[in-house]
Amino acid sequence: MNNPGLHLFLRSNVAPNTHEAAFFRHQVDDITSQIDQLRSRLTELEDQLKSYRAVLSPLRRMPAEILGEIFVRFLPDVLQDGARNSLVDIQLVCKSWRDAARLTHPLWGALSFEDVTNVSYKKVKQWYNRAGGTPKSLVFSASHNDCSEQSSCGSLEASALATLLVGLEGTLDNLSLGYRGPKCFRNLLNSLGPAEPDPTTLQRRPWHPMKSFAIQFDAEWNESFDSLQSMFHRLPPDIMSLDLHLPYKWDAFNTDWESYSAPLPLPQNLLERLSSFTISCSWDGTRWLESALGHCVNVETLTMDVMGADWLYDRDNPDTEHILNSGLLLPKVRTLRLQNVWIPSIDILCTLKAPQLVELDIDFQPRDDDEEPDWVEFQPLLSFVDRSKCDATLRVLHLRNARIETEELAATLGSLPFLTHLSLEGIIMERGATFVDAFAVHENLQSRLLPNLETLELLQLPPNFSKYRLSPFLKSRRPYRMENGQLLFSNPQDSFRRLKVVYQPTRKEKQELDGSDVVEILRKRGGVSFDIGPILYVD
Repeated sequence: MNNPGLHLFLRSNVAPNTHEAAFFRHQVDDITSQIDQLRSRLTELEDQLKSYRAVLSPLRRMPAEILGEIFVRFLPDVLQDGARNSLVDIQLVCKSWRDAARLTHPLWGALSFEDVTNVSYKKVKQWYNRAGGTPKSLVFSASHNDCSEQSSCGSLEASALATLLVGLEGTLDNLSLGYRGPKCFRNLLNSLGPAEPDPTTLQRRPWHPMKSFAIQFDAEWNESFDSLQSMFHRLPPDIMSLDLHLPYKWDAFNTDWESYSAPLPLPQNLLERLSSFTISCSWDGTRWLESALGHCVNVETLTMDVMGADWLYDRDNPDTEHILNSGLLLPKVRTLRLQNVWIPSIDILCTLKAPQLVELDIDFQPRDDDEEPDWVEFQPLLSFVDRSKCDATLRVLHLRNARIETEELAATLGSLPFLTHLSLEGIIMERGATFVDAFAVHENLQSRLLPNLETLELLQLPPNFSKYRLSPFLKSRRPYRMENGQLLFSNPQDSFRRLKVVYQPTRKEKQELDGSDVVEILRKRGGVSFDIGPILYVD
């Protein structure tokens, strides 16, 4: 660059001759080589810097318990083949990750298989041993196959599953099975041996110690009308929790009317032992209800999934008329959950009576956006509460995915003044209205809605829900005023103690409720706890 002739070319557009161009090419190559060397050295230094920083990373000092909790959040609750491989890969990262995984017992407690013909019960038992005292669950599903001898629920697979269960005797706490129909399950029962244990050999089925059992039938139903031949007599004798999923009526039967009289021979001694019972059934009529719930004298938690079906029944049938008039008594049920309720099917509450009920949870079947949903009418709910005479115990009500008119919600809640906990999730009101308007209706009638309310949960609120809609309600529960710069509450502490708000995910909206004046005042001075979730943004 000290050559004066170079400046002529570097500061002008003069074209070099052949000799001069060769010189400049040489210079370009030389500088490019130096840059490459420096870049290579920079890359080496950046790699060293990354390595040294990794040594100082807080992750290296993270307690094994926290690392294990991260693994639990990352992996599904029940590990299928892919998830099991992921857990194995986690342990290959480093010794500390391996140790953390081995110390986190819940990671090892639940396995799922669709084919067990090549599964070693010794390896499965070794896997469960790492679960420590965590309850151990096995899930087997063959519902996607037919019931031929060569299929995964045929005799070969049934024999393999029976061998696995025998090898795991005394290990499992929960067993979940899924089949197309009862025939597949009977193959397993036959592989396990005779229905009754042999008293001379002390023979017993390997699942006798289990306390929880789930069985799902997806497409067929050919159970016997003879209750003595029922496969349910051969279920684990000590179970206290049963989850029974029956096939959808349009899959299991050729005509709509067959489900009215379909047999469901559940043994009385089985039902009397249960403390928790979940039944998924879309069948019509009341025969299955009487078979399933007629002897649930010790059930405390009952979940009924009507699978989004329209539950039909014949009021003129004498048995149905009797059940509708008196109700099936559930003397110890404290929690009742109705799931996937097609709006007309809320009538199923008219068949029940639960005098000790504490919590009622109704989850309506959400509809596609292009379908016009029906308005919910809650008279069956109020009739159920009245028949049950549970006003002394009922305290919690959850309503989900319902389309409710303001006056209907106001009338319903007005008939339940004893509630202390109300949860509304995905509730749709008429245009321009919100649930707050139901409270306003009663204020106009000079009566307070839900005077004993302690907790209100508003879940899946639209992100644009205005803080100004909720502020009057909050202030009405704890009225206050400013006087000479001092905050004065007008009345003694109200029963209301907690508000929880969760918003729907959004692309751009912001929530303003958390920063409103009334929330700040009641949070700091009014004795009310607020849990107002942030807006979750989606791409």
